[in-house]
Amino acid sequence: MARHTDHDEIAAEALLVCEAIRELAPLQVYTTLAIRCARDPERMAQVLMCVAAWVDYEGPVSELAKRVDEIVEGRIRAVGQRLVS
Repeated sequence: MARHTDHDEIAAEALLVCEAIRELAPLQVYTTLAIRCARDPERMAQVLMCVAAWVDYEGPVSELAKRVDEIVEGRIRAVGQRLVS
């Protein structure tokens, strides 16, 4: 098994990834994750496993798609608000 045994730390990092996907530009998230995966693949594998464990894959795919749509719509609203401000 991987050497990172602090599960709270891994879970916290997974939550940060979830937050970043909602708050940051997609390219910024992609670039950051790619760099982190290259730098520490074992740790990032654990983070990915943690995020995957949180996903309800037994539910309908339409619910997952709805969740993605909600995230995208939230991003669009946030960008629109910044442009108006």
